[in-house]
Amino acid sequence: MSSGLWWTKSSASDEDIATTQYPPPVYRKACLTHRVTRIVSSCNRQTFTMLNARPSASRSPRGRHAGFTLIELMVGVAIMAVLLVVGVPSFQSAIASNRLTSSTNDMVSALALARTEAIRRGVRVTVCKSANTTQCTTAGNWAQGWIIFVDTTRSTTNAAVDSGETILASNAATTTNIVMVGSGGVPNFVSFSADGQAKLMNGSAQSGVLRICSTSGALANNGRARDIAVAAAGRVATTTPSSVAATCPAS
Repeated sequence: MSSGLWWTKSSASDEDIATTQYPPPVYRKACLTHRVTRIVSSCNRQTFTMLNARPSASRSPRGRHAGFTLIELMVGVAIMAVLLVVGVPSFQSAIASNRLTSSTNDMVSALALARTEAIRRGVRVTVCKSANTTQCTTAGNWAQGWIIFVDTTRSTTNAAVDSGETILASNAATTTNIVMVGSGGVPNFVSFSADGQAKLMNGSAQSGVLRICSTSGALANNGRARDIAVAAAGRVATTTPSSVAATCPAS
């Protein structure tokens, strides 16, 4: 047998047939498997080293002590100061405007309720200023609160809750910096008859303006007030007056 060749005897004839054979492939597979195993093992070691590596002290000037430098702190304080200077006035203006709108809506709703109840019940219903939510008053302004009641007895020129009269609703004092002043025929009360018209206690036509105003310095004079006009027919309209001083004078 020569190197790399095996001589076998054919059972079909007496001639010698030289058959070339290579080493079984199992040796190549074993070699390839060994190489792949070494490569995978090497990759695993490198990955493990990278995942567990910690930055050295030379790469981080602060080492393990994380925080802010004095310059960073000063920059942060400066930015915060600018935001406060710009944002706080706008925030105060938004709050004051919201309070003004809320107070105006409360009064408009009260007048609408009184007129609706007067028509539905077929009797006189009155809205008047009240400091204690039980009796009418002629002192102070409307910001102290008001009540809505069935006004069947009208013996004086000003509204009053008499015995047996029912209070339908009440509203406590409004929020800070709100002034509500009535002028014309509505300084102390607004009364609606059964036909929905605004009437004085003696039955004469009633009309006037209720001014809701904010004394806040965050609002401009052109936006600090709302006027609620009450017509003799009982209709209510809201407008925004211009150039209203922070003292909130009546209209």
